[in-house]
Amino acid sequence: MAETGKIFHVRCVDNTLQRDTLSLGRVYEVTRDIERDGYYELSGLGRFSRSRFEVVETSDDTAEVRQTSRSK
Repeated sequence: MAETGKIFHVRCVDNTLQRDTLSLGRVYEVTRDIERDGYYELSGLGRFSRSRFEVVETSDDTAEVRQTSRSK
């Protein structure tokens, strides 16, 4: 579980019905975790169901996270 108020990263594991916005396997930056409603707010993209993502640990794919953050 991520800390409240912290920016963290998640990897998309389900892009069903969101293929035009989300890419399967891509890492995204979460700017707000709306746990009560079951959503993540992604930087510049809006809100998406938490079930579409898995949290990327800081030691997990650090280079990929940095590369994805720069490509925005």
